[in-house]
Amino acid sequence: MEIIKSTGTSPTDVGAGLNMSDTTTAQAVRGIRTPEQHAQANKTKPVTLLALGTGPHGKTALLEFPEGWQRTIDLTTEFDGWHPLFDDLPEDDRRRMTRAGHVRAPFVIHEDGTQRRPAPLSFTRDVRTACGRYLESNYFDVPEQGFDDGAITGYHCVAELLEALALDHGPFIPLPYVLREVSEAANRRSYGTGRRAAAESFMEVVGDSLKFFAKHSNRRVFIARKIASAEHYKEASAEVRANDRVAFVIRMKAAKEAKRNARETAAGGMAA
Repeated sequence: MEIIKSTGTSPTDVGAGLNMSDTTTAQAVRGIRTPEQHAQANKTKPVTLLALGTGPHGKTALLEFPEGWQRTIDLTTEFDGWHPLFDDLPEDDRRRMTRAGHVRAPFVIHEDGTQRRPAPLSFTRDVRTACGRYLESNYFDVPEQGFDDGAITGYHCVAELLEALALDHGPFIPLPYVLREVSEAANRRSYGTGRRAAAESFMEVVGDSLKFFAKHSNRRVFIARKIASAEHYKEASAEVRANDRVAFVIRMKAAKEAKRNARETAAGGMAA
């Protein structure tokens, strides 16, 4: 585990796990083949993960494609494992790729002994104790500030989030958790310094984004598809539950029958 010491961190002094300039530079290196570059040159998706390795640009994945040919893909960051290029891989293979130990930001040890490691966004953290035990994931780790400075911090954070979401594949970002924590911070009473100002400016842009979505997107078709998908999932779930109940009844009947047969066999043996 790589560790560095620091007296404190903030969204401006700790780089995000996603570094777009570094990614752009890496993709320009001759010979590198990232998931995005493969998707641009060839729409075929791999179906089997053959091996994980290490190359000059970081972690690599040797993959097999439907036609039987193989290719090595460079995974320059851990977040490359979330690229939709790998959607056709079996679940176990995708899990191996995302847990393959790609290059990650180092843990930072604070004065109180806690360890924090930046996640894909600079204002999100994995938090551990001084002994390294996992404590929590902090999805809005911003400093406590006054109204003016806090508002500026919030705008910077939401701008970073929008930039990450605008990428073709982007890192994996647990957006519902981020919004929930920002909303909680915005609803807390704050006198003097705190996180409320940053949270309020963050949510202000989120609200403006929803207004833009309402005016400039095909929202009716989008929501109709969401509803249809939810209804399909509801029907499928009901069918699965019904099948599970039937299977449970069959198992219980079989178990009772087996017990009855065992008792009858035992009774017959004692009578003999």
